[in-house]
Amino acid sequence: MREDIDTLLKKVFKDEAKVISPLVGGMMNQSYIVSSNGKKYVLYISTEQANEMVDRPLEKANQKIIIDLGLTSKNVYFDTDKGIKVNEYIEGSSLDKLDSFDADKVAELLKKMHSSKVLSRDNYQPFKRFIAYEQEAETFNILRSDDYKLLRKTLFEGKDFLESQKLVLCHNDAQKSNIVKDLQGNYFLIDFEFMGNNDPIYDIATFGNGLVKEGYQVLERYFDGKPSKDEKRRYYLWRIFVSLQWHNVAIVKHYRGEGVTHGFNFLDVAAFFLSNAKDAYKGLMEI
Repeated sequence: MREDIDTLLKKVFKDEAKVISPLVGGMMNQSYIVSSNGKKYVLYISTEQANEMVDRPLEKANQKIIIDLGLTSKNVYFDTDKGIKVNEYIEGSSLDKLDSFDADKVAELLKKMHSSKVLSRDNYQPFKRFIAYEQEAETFNILRSDDYKLLRKTLFEGKDFLESQKLVLCHNDAQKSNIVKDLQGNYFLIDFEFMGNNDPIYDIATFGNGLVKEGYQVLERYFDGKPSKDEKRRYYLWRIFVSLQWHNVAIVKHYRGEGVTHGFNFLDVAAFFLSNAKDAYKGLMEI
């Protein structure tokens, strides 16, 4: 792999370039901080499953929108066939590596994108994606738990309600690992594999990947401390959706043997997301 990376860096930068360090985490990419001529960049090399799941030309077009909005760093290389990207490095840290985050700044960042009046050329179509991921997981003859069945039933009972919302430009994976705080305290988005038009509260729900209550903090700031009952319901339903979706993706990755490549126990990841969905269900029941 290292020889392939060195060859790739020569192709991208022409001049001397080197890997400084790998970036740990992420289910869809192997990522590295690299340097060339004293400047840092991030190299993303997508997994096989990610390339099957992602429309790369669409991702490139969507990323250009976010660059033009000033909400991410410049892209310098994009191979849409192989899913290899190089972006300028934002000196700072992703929010998942920090002890705290500013919910107001997260809400402001998402609002800038949602209110831009610029649309992607494609809608995200979340339920179509969900069913595809679920069906792929079930090719491995897994046994669904009672918890999964209840959560899925609750989600699909709210499907018409969720699909009736106005669509805006969304990141669709705005979890803490995809938001970077720079050295001046500014917040930026990274990783645009799943961008498309969607319900804006979906983005807030994805922020709750780690803790459902953290996404709820952003929901409150997004709506100036007064989210309506319907807005709360959308948040918790989308949080169930996202958790079950990543639960299924993790199952597929486990049975494909990708845990060795990523250094993850994907069954633990799947169990975490099922637990996260149960936390969102509790919030939904308390509205």
